[in-house]
Amino acid sequence: MPKTKPTATKENLEFAKRLADLLASAGHPRRGAGTYLSNRYKVSAVTANDWLNGRFRPNTDLARQIALDHGSTFDALYFGEKPSNANFSRYSVSEPAPGDYVGEIPFSDARGSCGGGAINWDAEQRRPLIKEAAWFARYKVKPENAMAVWADGDSMAEFIVDGDIVIFDTSKTRPRSGMIYLIDHPDGLKIKRLRRSIDGGWVLESANPDKNRYPDEIVAPDHAELLRIHGEFIYRQGG
Repeated sequence: MPKTKPTATKENLEFAKRLADLLASAGHPRRGAGTYLSNRYKVSAVTANDWLNGRFRPNTDLARQIALDHGSTFDALYFGEKPSNANFSRYSVSEPAPGDYVGEIPFSDARGSCGGGAINWDAEQRRPLIKEAAWFARYKVKPENAMAVWADGDSMAEFIVDGDIVIFDTSKTRPRSGMIYLIDHPDGLKIKRLRRSIDGGWVLESANPDKNRYPDEIVAPDHAELLRIHGEFIYRQGG
């Protein structure tokens, strides 16, 4: 006799919706989500689709891992409780397997302006970002030289959007034309692309076609030495 599938319950259906929404926000829409879950978490396609159809929920350890991998919390995914740190939760990095080498990247509430306004550098430190050794090797940065800030505003919107977490290499503070930097500016921290002008000065360039709202800024040659660079861009996440 064929096995009868368990009946979906209200709690499991609510979990299924939260799971589908979480996956969609991470770029995995409902169509294909079952295959994605099956491949990533080494479960059968039937099991993954049962989760998504509200027949039952994964065990708590697996649910916790799914939540962490996709920037949520266990309580938010499993029980629908609002995360206590909603702004940061969607950027959480999955915890590596025990024994894996990892590095921590300092991350604070400081915001690098991609728009205008004063940005507070002396901001509260958040939980550091966790990256595996392969990440540091890929982007050729040492853990002690990496730092992360929020992106604020839309002046770099063709590349970095408001709300992104942006990581910089603090060992690279010599300006190179065409590269993006975190710059100490009289208005606060700025995230801008630097372009060398023909007269030896620099242009703090916005990556937004609306130059009326986000004009480029000229730094004259006799003020070029005043540029204080905190680090060169290496990575963005979120958005």
